[in-house]
Amino acid sequence: MNNIHSFSVGAFTCILFRDLLFEYQAEHYFLDVEESLIAQSLKTFQQSPTLIKSPFVSLLLQNGEQSILIDTGVGFNKRPLVFQGREVDFCGKLFRIFNEMDLDSNSITHVVLTHFHPDHIGGICDEHGNIQFPNAQFIAHTDEWDFWNGSEAETLPPLFNQFITDNILPLSGANLHLMSEKEAQILPGIHAIQIPGHTPGQIALRIESQGEKLLFISDAWLHPLHIEHLDWRTSYDMYHEEAKQSRIKLLELAYAEDMLVQSFHFDFPGLGRVDRTTGGWNWISEKL
Repeated sequence: MNNIHSFSVGAFTCILFRDLLFEYQAEHYFLDVEESLIAQSLKTFQQSPTLIKSPFVSLLLQNGEQSILIDTGVGFNKRPLVFQGREVDFCGKLFRIFNEMDLDSNSITHVVLTHFHPDHIGGICDEHGNIQFPNAQFIAHTDEWDFWNGSEAETLPPLFNQFITDNILPLSGANLHLMSEKEAQILPGIHAIQIPGHTPGQIALRIESQGEKLLFISDAWLHPLHIEHLDWRTSYDMYHEEAKQSRIKLLELAYAEDMLVQSFHFDFPGLGRVDRTTGGWNWISEKL
């Protein structure tokens, strides 16, 4: 199984890593949708009507001067963790892939965190609490930081708070930059766009170089069916109406500028474009 995909966006060398292939329950992916309709819709994608296989992905951008990692995977957890009432193995492969490619985590200059869910932050620290990218500046949105360090987050399942304690709290004393704007250039050629809904401070990334563009949407949508059916909700979004509006915002941006899009939870490598027809929106996978 190929866990690496390389391509370029102008002067950026882009490397996608599949950290883990996870199985989600379809009933959580598509809330309040009839089981028969879910099964019929998933059949189009040759997917199980009950379990959806979904990768966790990190993206490395290199331009000769900087090495920018977008999200850190789920990390390596030796013991099964409890997720939605079932024990699951969260054993990411990102650092094993780094070793196989002779990539040194000490060489990472920046780590951009799109939001603070476990599959995006779990690789920040090792099992001893040491930051695994000691020379990197970490970048996230202040709304995300404030939420996960506030009292409201304490009401969420223990799994989330465990990952925050283990991976986010240690960043308090690190080289951390929190953006507050709804949209801003965070690094040359990289703009962050706040897309609330999935979480309060989730960001998408617009990457542009030499006339080429990539839109990294993180968890703005989880499945092509969320593009086709904008009213279909997922239990993983915290604020459903905001999530819907963020999806529409990104779809319109990607379509207007014919941007290559990376969809985090789509079949690896998750690259494609969006198309608009009289019937609505569609996802068109990039031919590799």
